[in-house]
Amino acid sequence: MEQLIPVHVGLLGHIDHGKTELARALSEKVSTAGLDSHPQSKSRGITIDLGFSMFVLDKYLVTLVDAPGHADLIRSVVSGTNIIDAAILTVAADEGPMVQTGEHIVVLQSMGIDRIIVAITKVDLVESDVLAKVVERTKSVLSDSGLSTSYFIPISAATGQGIEQLKEALTAILKPPQRDEGGSLLMPIDHAFPIKGHGTVVTGTILRGLASVGDTIQVMPQGTIARIRSIQTFGDERKTARAGDRVGINIPDLDDKEISRGDYVCAPDSMTNTAGIVARIRVDPLYRGRVTSRMVLSVTVGMSNITSEVIPFETENDARIIVSDIRTDEFDAAILFQRRIGTELGFRLLLMRTDLPPTTMRIVGVGEVTEIPTELRLFKKKVRVGSVSRIRKADVLVEGLASKKEIADSLKGVSIKTRNGVKGVIKQPFGTRGVVSATFDKPVEDGEDVIYERLGKEEVYRFGQ
Repeated sequence: MEQLIPVHVGLLGHIDHGKTELARALSEKVSTAGLDSHPQSKSRGITIDLGFSMFVLDKYLVTLVDAPGHADLIRSVVSGTNIIDAAILTVAADEGPMVQTGEHIVVLQSMGIDRIIVAITKVDLVESDVLAKVVERTKSVLSDSGLSTSYFIPISAATGQGIEQLKEALTAILKPPQRDEGGSLLMPIDHAFPIKGHGTVVTGTILRGLASVGDTIQVMPQGTIARIRSIQTFGDERKTARAGDRVGINIPDLDDKEISRGDYVCAPDSMTNTAGIVARIRVDPLYRGRVTSRMVLSVTVGMSNITSEVIPFETENDARIIVSDIRTDEFDAAILFQRRIGTELGFRLLLMRTDLPPTTMRIVGVGEVTEIPTELRLFKKKVRVGSVSRIRKADVLVEGLASKKEIADSLKGVSIKTRNGVKGVIKQPFGTRGVVSATFDKPVEDGEDVIYERLGKEEVYRFGQ
């Protein structure tokens, strides 16, 4: 097994579109939480957590990551896409592409997953003309998100139809992934549980580096230092595992109750424990809502889903100034987390509005961590709005920027502008009621608004404060 190339293939699609049945038809071994092992999954007949199962395909050891299709569980889908190399998108032939089909496609596109096979499931339930229409509709949905694939495989998990063709298509799209085995150990944890007589086992996919029996590791963000007792891949004991391997690691010194999905097993002191980051964000072109200061979003960082506040900002002369409302496709933002997480520079983010109904585009955008400051310090702009009260030959009189002569006197030399962007400078006070005289680089109109902006005090920002 260690000679095989490990790859991870996501199984995505709308609820009850046959993902788990397909995983069962493909799989040879099942790991923890595989094939709907959760009791609530069995009672409801749907996947409510990430499931993992395995099969050998040519030179590859394929781990299937079965993601839930229910709209309320989209955050688990996003978590799963952080570890996959390719995807199988299931679309039921008797229903066609549905709401979560489109949402899962957007998640794949947002996370850079472009090796995709569409499995048209339950084909034993429809005629050929219905199947053809479902294929065309699915192609259209993919195209709308900027994705495409040559592989639309009719499948029936009940009869076995199409399973071999699906494996052939998967062999065609898979390529040996570029893995970083030389870097420090990094593994996001997706499950943690106790085993009697052995202690805590954590499972995950190693993203970087090596893990060996006897190694000292750190769990983040807790900071706990511990030692690896044993390592398994789908039940096979190993001395060493490397980037790309799906593993269970026995770490007796850990308390499984203190570990959450999205925590990390890593080399000691290789990650940063933080309550906030700076990120560069790209707004998804299909998102139709606004992005405003201190907007609460669900932010996925690695496999962690954290309720967060997003504060867009602009930088002027090294000062980070809060922007109340974003109108651009890309922006910088401070992201304040409700709880501390472990992270690194370059980690990818996905921002979602889980307050919106699933019939609406909920993915706001993607980004990456550009800075991990010890404190998030930002400025607010103080804005005063006055108006042109008189236009004279040599200057313009502006009222409303100051309430008295002493304040007007303190404004000498400051820059101002009109709402149309005409720039000006305050020259001096005029009279005793706070009126000022100013000059502008272009003509202005009587009564036109004039804006004076200045920076307030730099402040430290934290979630909810």
